[in-house]
Parts: sequence; C-alpha cells; structure tokens
Amino acid sequence: MITDIGLGITYFARGFKLIRQPEIRIYVLIPILINIILFGGLIWLGYAYFSPLVEWIMSFVPEFLNFLRWVIWFVITTLSAIIVFFTFTPIANIVAAPFNALMSEKIETLLTGKTLDSSRSFFELAIGSVRSQLGKLAYILLWSIALLLFSLIPLLNFAAPILWVIFGSWLLSLEYLDYPMGNHELVFSRQKQLLGQRKGLALGFGGATMVLTSIPFLNFIVMPVAVAGATVLWVEQLQASN
Repeated sequence: MITDIGLGITYFARGFKLIRQPEIRIYVLIPILINIILFGGLIWLGYAYFSPLVEWIMSFVPEFLNFLRWVIWFVITTLSAIIVFFTFTPIANIVAAPFNALMSEKIETLLTGKTLDSSRSFFELAIGSVRSQLGKLAYILLWSIALLLFSLIPLLNFAAPILWVIFGSWLLSLEYLDYPMGNHELVFSRQKQLLGQRKGLALGFGGATMVLTSIPFLNFIVMPVAVAGATVLWVEQLQASN
C-alpha cells in the first residue's frame, strides 16, 4: 500500500513533463483558459454577493467591534474555499471534458505508438465525456452528504477530517482516470473496480492532485497535469489488468 501511494504521487509528477510536449500543448491551453474563466468568475460573483451582506451585518455592530468585519470575511472565505474545492473541479471537468479526453487520447498514442481504435466522432466523444462527468457529480454529492452527516455525530466526528482527505483523494483519482479509461469505453462501475484493486495507487495520485489543487494560481494547471499523469498511470499500471 505504502509503495503504491508513493508510485501514485510520481505519476502525477510525470504529468508536468508530458504537458510540455509540443504535440500536447494545444490541448493544455484550452483547459487552463476554462479554469481561469470559471475561477475568476466565481471569485467575482462571490465578492459581489457577499460584500453587501457583510456591510449589512456590520451596520448593526458598534464601531469598536469593527474588527469583526475581518472575522466574518475569514469565515466566508474558508467556507467558500471548501465548497469550491469539492465543486469547482467537477464543474470545470464537465466543461473541459471533450478536450481532456482528446488530450488523454493523444498522450496515450504518444506513449504507446498506437492509435486508439474508436469509431466515435468528436460529438459522440463529447456527449460520452459529459455524461460520465455528470454521473460522477451525482456520486460525489451522495458521498458528500453521507460524510457531512457523519461529521455531525459526536465522538465519531473526530475522524471526519481524515475521511474527507481520503474521499477527496479517491474522488480526484476517479475524476482524472476517467479520461483514459473512458477513451476505452469503460463504464464508471468498471473504473471504480479497477482502481479499487490498487487503492494505494489511486490515493497517492489523488492526494498529490488534491495538494496542488489547494494552491492558488498553481491550481490552474492541475487539470492538464492530472489528465497527463492519469494517462501514464493507466498505460503502465492499469491497462493490462482490464
């Protein structure tokens, strides 16, 4: 398990090298632009919505307690960061899914020298990728609700932070390994089964992705790096097991 966790981290790191390949760069730029537009839009919308709310709350607070303004903003920012972490990646992936699938296909061809045998058009590829992302979004929501309820149980909730980290790592592995697996028309249940056989590998890869996703500005390039790393992981570790 420990060896597989370390191996999963190295596969994510290899994605940085792959996205610099001349044949891959065009597929990298589109997801990055999508990330910037979505993330920038969320920041602007959040500020525009919460700023009047904070000012309204502070209008009832005596002037000598003006420091509470920063406390309120800290709480709002923290809660927003948690919400964005668990929703931004799936939403961004839904929008960028067709381009990520094409990038994964191109990388696999680059690694193996073999063109994927698929008769699907770009439209069919796009529909399949978006449908898969929506299925995962439902999976995420169900497990998030279950973990949230668990977090409210006294005595047991001390383990909630650890479970959230494990869940987040597992989720991100499913998110990005869907692209190479989906290109081979593996359904979501089969993807979970294959990754379940190598849980350490999945958690190591997803954990590294989670860490980079939480770093401002660097998180803009996480999507293409993770897609590239997931494709290498699929080719070298999972494809033979399918």
